[in-house]
Amino acid sequence: MIIEPIPDRGFRAPGTGHMLAGSLVGAVGAYLFQLVGGRALGTEAFAPISVLWTVFFILATVVLVPLEQYITREASLGKRVLRANLTPIASVTGGAAFVGGLFALATRDMLFGGEVVFAVQLALLMAGYSVLLVGKGVLAGHRQFKSVGWILFWESTVRLAAGVVFLALVVNAEVLGWAMVIAPLAALGTRFWRFDVPDHRPQSVTSARSFLGAYIAGSAASQLMLAGAPLGVAALGGGPTLISITFVTFTLYRGPLTLIYALQGRILPYLVRLSEDGGAGLRRIALGVLVGGGALALLGGVVGYTVGPEVVGFLFGPEFEPDRLVAAMAAAGVVAASTAQVAGQVLVAAGGTGKLAASWAAGLVVALAVLVLAPLAVDRTVALGFLAGEATAAVVVAIMTLGVQRSGPVVAPA
Repeated sequence: MIIEPIPDRGFRAPGTGHMLAGSLVGAVGAYLFQLVGGRALGTEAFAPISVLWTVFFILATVVLVPLEQYITREASLGKRVLRANLTPIASVTGGAAFVGGLFALATRDMLFGGEVVFAVQLALLMAGYSVLLVGKGVLAGHRQFKSVGWILFWESTVRLAAGVVFLALVVNAEVLGWAMVIAPLAALGTRFWRFDVPDHRPQSVTSARSFLGAYIAGSAASQLMLAGAPLGVAALGGGPTLISITFVTFTLYRGPLTLIYALQGRILPYLVRLSEDGGAGLRRIALGVLVGGGALALLGGVVGYTVGPEVVGFLFGPEFEPDRLVAAMAAAGVVAASTAQVAGQVLVAAGGTGKLAASWAAGLVVALAVLVLAPLAVDRTVALGFLAGEATAAVVVAIMTLGVQRSGPVVAPA
């Protein structure tokens, strides 16, 4: 079967609008799912879903997003990735499902109300989203952006619809977990494997082990800062109510970054092509992003302090309203994290995942130091650690991008 490639027109390539629309629907749908669940269950009963979503998000972004980006990068260079990389794909998928299920099982009494079903759900979540993100990588690498948009649309829509229907039948946290489990099946409707064909161009020589090893290690540091706030609150002695408040606050403010994760598959093929000039074009883009991101982080902090608690309270109810300083630091920190993520795509395109890992590791060290040393209330300590860590990561990414060069004999498509 011959698949006709989509013409390469930069960011004007066909399907880009569909991908953007799908990302927006996906982000809004995720918020609505959490809003419906939080209002139906209340702060205490919603806590297991807060933790389930947090652990899932951390594992997915630590392990599965790097896999997606490797597949996107290799497919954009003409490689038949599903056949050539079946072993690392299976290893990452199985490992993510095993770790997720084992974590939920080991912490079921502390974090999941003693319910074993959440361990089963987390393992199935990781397996399902492995398929979804592999599919996104194949489609984005072959510039099938319209299909990526439909995946994002249906994944969020199925989860929200299932959550509403399940809660109408039984009001408990377990049914929301099952709604999350069935959502990634939306990827199968695109039959993404049809597009995994070589196009006879020179291929990348970047190995999955070298690319993914550093990227996964760095992503672990990044996501512990970004999505680990509820776990940090629990570790410092915060109760279920404070865990739920922290979860909905950070998840709501994480909206820009959620969109970036959904759309970075659109950005990466373009950056890979720019790497042909030895890195000059990549450096210009990265520095522009970092300068603009610094200004937006300051603005985000002001907006978060001014109206942040009221926005959370309006959406989720007054009992979910966070401390004003926590809202400010969370908003500024998310913008800093978004800046580092976008600029970090330059390092990914150049194969410099080791430099990206070093940036995130530096941020994590700073964040942990704040958690240990800051003499503040639990929620303020976690928020300050998050802001300090993400700001550090953004600064180190800026330093790393100044010396970026294309790594290895990679030949980008014409």
